[in-house]
Amino acid sequence: MIKLFKNQPPEILVPEPPPAVEMLSFQPLPGFSSPHAQTVLAYLTPIGSSPPSTPLIVPIGDGSSLCCEVSTPKSWHKSQSTIVLVHGLGGSHSSSYMVRLSRKLYEMGLRAVRVNMRCCGSGSELAKIPYHGGLSGDILAVLNKLKEETPDSAIILVGFSLGGNIALKLSAELGLSNNKLIETTIAICPSIDLAETAEILSQPANHIYNRYYMRQLEAIVNKNKSNYSFATIYEFDRIITAPNWGFKSPEEYYRQSSSRYLLSHIQTPCHILLAIDDPFINHLSCLNVPRSSSVKVWLSEYGGHVGFFGWADSEHRYYWLDSILIKWIKEAISSEPNKQHIAGETKR
Repeated sequence: MIKLFKNQPPEILVPEPPPAVEMLSFQPLPGFSSPHAQTVLAYLTPIGSSPPSTPLIVPIGDGSSLCCEVSTPKSWHKSQSTIVLVHGLGGSHSSSYMVRLSRKLYEMGLRAVRVNMRCCGSGSELAKIPYHGGLSGDILAVLNKLKEETPDSAIILVGFSLGGNIALKLSAELGLSNNKLIETTIAICPSIDLAETAEILSQPANHIYNRYYMRQLEAIVNKNKSNYSFATIYEFDRIITAPNWGFKSPEEYYRQSSSRYLLSHIQTPCHILLAIDDPFINHLSCLNVPRSSSVKVWLSEYGGHVGFFGWADSEHRYYWLDSILIKWIKEAISSEPNKQHIAGETKR
């Protein structure tokens, strides 16, 4: 069983300049180049049905568990890759991007695991305390469980927004342990600086997003007939996150849970996708910190937050985000030592 460090290690600066950033040529759907249109449109368009799935219950200590929805094609065998998906703040296994991507992976013949973080989705009643943005140990428990059952299946970890921060944090912690449990990490619009994201979300320009997230968090903590109401993420973290998880303050929680301080420790291939126009994720937070040579940052002028709604091809149509994710996943699968067959492709 792999264990994480109890305390976050000190930041280690690398002497060489950070790896180069590559610009992407994403073009928004005409008339929808606004970051707010991009952010909202991808959530509102039809997403289709979820792939068939089986619940996987993963104990995470203190009597709590996570519930993962595992979609395993009949053609999949235990030496093929497993794609683990981690949702963002206010999300679950039924979030639009989780459903779309898991269905496409399933149709490709790949096993897709949609992780519900604490108190979310099909695992909403299985945990005592709501999740927070630094719970890399929870995702590690899922990966350990999968490896225990299928040790020859390489794991590709994909995190969205807050889930992207958690995925990056875990990848860095495993790097510090010199453990390559994760084959490739992909983070989409990750909130790598939790303090900064909380501050930006509280600004008047982001009132709609802030209110949406507050409603999601209030629903979680009030399910036991409490009557909490929160104005901002910071207030939620002051009242709920910090005291329940043993942090002295929200500031301590943000510092210990933000992956921006750990990116120089990632040792396995890693993709980070950011949009310059993201309403509440500052792309400069990633560009201005040390990163290992394993980390590749992809930057787009447009895309909003986990949006990237624009023409891709006849397969993915206007879900450009899906096309780039599938591309990176295919590259990870076809690379050594994880070279394997993907449904509909010629084995190389």
